[in-house]
Amino acid sequence: MAKTKKEKTTIPGGSLLARGDMIKVMQQGSPVECKVLSCIALEDGSCLASLEVLEGERKGQKITSKLRLGNQGP
Repeated sequence: MAKTKKEKTTIPGGSLLARGDMIKVMQQGSPVECKVLSCIALEDGSCLASLEVLEGERKGQKITSKLRLGNQGP
């Protein structure tokens, strides 16, 4: 029998999110503050997050978004 290949997914520390974290996402060209409700890491280094919008006309609305690690400054 051939050995099965085990895949290992690593997530950079800067891209980890937890329930309750406050983040800003782009909505219609402007940054909007959101609260993380849940987050699942994907193999490509991004994550699928369920968010609650905390400001603007969509306040209180729950959205799902694929998030990826952006440019990080020093």
